[in-house]
Amino acid sequence: MKIVDLTQEIDEDTQVFPGSPRVSLLQWSNHRSHKYASEVIFSSTHIGTHIDAPYHFKSGGCTVENIPLDKLIIQDKIRVLRIEKKDDEKIEIDDLVNQQIEEKDSILINTDWSKYKNTDKYFDKSPGLSKAAAEYLVKIKINLIGIDSPNIDPGSDEEFNSHKIFSESNIPILENLMNLDKLLNKKFTLIALPLKLKNCSGSPIRAVALVE
Repeated sequence: MKIVDLTQEIDEDTQVFPGSPRVSLLQWSNHRSHKYASEVIFSSTHIGTHIDAPYHFKSGGCTVENIPLDKLIIQDKIRVLRIEKKDDEKIEIDDLVNQQIEEKDSILINTDWSKYKNTDKYFDKSPGLSKAAAEYLVKIKINLIGIDSPNIDPGSDEEFNSHKIFSESNIPILENLMNLDKLLNKKFTLIALPLKLKNCSGSPIRAVALVE
């Protein structure tokens, strides 16, 4: 078995969604003065590789601690789709219709956008699902959607249409994934566990793939 890390590292230089607070990591104790080390972290719950719970865009929706674990530890019916897009391009139904997507599939979209991490256009120009494409996947009744860009919506979509569509259907969203290209045509188990943050709309996750 090979373990593939799908997670971004978090530090004070981690890019954040425009308008969100930057990460602060503060030393709280140290070995010299306290005999142990500890830190304080201040950040959005939607930082780095993270999960959006339905509550993120649905009042009364499922919060992150209540997402069923069998939605987040997935041994079968998981697909990585290679769909490369350029600046501001949308993933459309035509990109999905011949992919043999079935009910209860978990879909991870490899756009290759993660190579632009730490560039100015990573957030502003990122590709994402069109409203019609999101509605298409909801109609199939998929289990989970993930992407290697910072936003399941295109960076230019200020209405967050795909977020709203998936949230209304209780489909969790994974964003800022890494290394999806290493999983193409591979059989693997996905583990994408959030912190058990009560009444929260999202959480950083440590996402890994166990490749057979």
